[in-house]
Amino acid sequence: MSNPGNNGDQVPFLTAELLTIGVGAKTILEDLSFTMGKGEHWILTGAAGVGKSSLGKALCGLIFHRGLLEMAPESEASDSAERVKALFVDQWHHFKDHSGLSSNFYYQQRYNSQDAESAVTVRQELERLSVAASEITSLLTALDLHHRADASLVQLSSGEHKKLQLARAFLTKPRLLVLDNPYIGLDAATCANLDELFASLAQSGTQLIIISDAQPLSSLITHIATLKEGRLEIISAEAYQLIHKTESELPVAPLALPAYQDDESTWENFVRMEKVHVQYGEKQVLDNITWSVKKGERWWLKGHNGAGKSTLLSLIVGDNPQAYANDIYLFDKRRGSGESIWDIKKKIGYISPELHWYFDPLTTCADAIATGYFDTTGLYRKISEAQQALVASWMEVFELSLFAHKQVKDLSIGSQRLTLLARALVKNPPVLILDEPCQGLDDHQAAHFIRVVDKIMEHPGRTLLYVSHRVDQLPRCIDHLLALEGGRPIAKEPYQHAIKTVQR
Repeated sequence: MSNPGNNGDQVPFLTAELLTIGVGAKTILEDLSFTMGKGEHWILTGAAGVGKSSLGKALCGLIFHRGLLEMAPESEASDSAERVKALFVDQWHHFKDHSGLSSNFYYQQRYNSQDAESAVTVRQELERLSVAASEITSLLTALDLHHRADASLVQLSSGEHKKLQLARAFLTKPRLLVLDNPYIGLDAATCANLDELFASLAQSGTQLIIISDAQPLSSLITHIATLKEGRLEIISAEAYQLIHKTESELPVAPLALPAYQDDESTWENFVRMEKVHVQYGEKQVLDNITWSVKKGERWWLKGHNGAGKSTLLSLIVGDNPQAYANDIYLFDKRRGSGESIWDIKKKIGYISPELHWYFDPLTTCADAIATGYFDTTGLYRKISEAQQALVASWMEVFELSLFAHKQVKDLSIGSQRLTLLARALVKNPPVLILDEPCQGLDDHQAAHFIRVVDKIMEHPGRTLLYVSHRVDQLPRCIDHLLALEGGRPIAKEPYQHAIKTVQR
């Protein structure tokens, strides 16, 4: 049985007694008991895969549970009799087409402008909530999404989708709001603004449970609830910060990575772009980008949500058809001069939030990693014994060996991300393109992955493009910076000369 809480004489808001949560025939959490006091706001944390998201969904009535789960009634003075009791906001934004029936979108669809009309716009999606237009406009402005109000959902970046999820939640104003990693994919400015938006929501009577790492800690948070080995341990935010300050760091074990072979191909520049321009209708995404990446350079690609980072990468990895309308050279060869997409992809290990969204969830963990040999989202051919051995080695590196035969859909979000990261590395590519690679990872997993990247990049000829909103999740090997704003470069220089830009 879990810790029943730390609330003393606090008036209860949410009470759970002997709560058992399961999906299908699988029991995820058993006999969990706790009390959340009125006015409290929690961080729900714990290692990847312990059941945090499942607990959040159960609290919002989305998955099966047994036992008592009771929310205190609204006060008699409340004028919100129709108020939503509990709302769960998932890590990923799952949206449907105009009919409201199909969500069968595909991986590269965002970059095909003719498909923009297959989904509603941001404004249309929020108007479904039947709130005042002025309230929608005000919130979109606060989230820096107002300029995308009439954009199709298909064409939003991952960060813009996260902002839309948050906008829906804030406009709904439920009594209990459970947010699964709400900071994922957001730029630093939006993360800073969330504290104010959370505080405003709390003043309206909403209580928050945020599934996330406990650092950094929002000033609104009153308690840290840590899920560990089926128990929920709840302490005050003040007590947590005191403990966190006095904890010593654990020793770091040496990395044992699979052996690497030198890249035998001869090229001097991985990418060279001359005055690249990308536009969808009246929306200008990239404007006059001139940029080159030499073999062995390690670039940090930085910018606010919607700045053009993912579109820039899509031109490189062959997912965006506008690559052929621009002056782009990859591996010293002009795009469209006879090379196939597969000729390009076989030299690149790639991960992105969009790839995670559209990957075949029925593929097993081992097979998902093996798809990296062929750059497909499912495994459609046999691999050799040597390839199987390398897959096994990467599963060991990322502590995935126990999940080899589990389907991706049955893994925790963190383990799904690590599976796709191993997929990017399995073919030993000379170039790595890692777009927000630490999204969905807990602190331990993120730190471990960054160590792996730094170890891999010890090879002087390996090239890296790395996208992250978080400076604390950058590999030490980074030596160049490209910062974008509104589709234009605002900084393009060696990293050591760009500290002021980085810290802005």
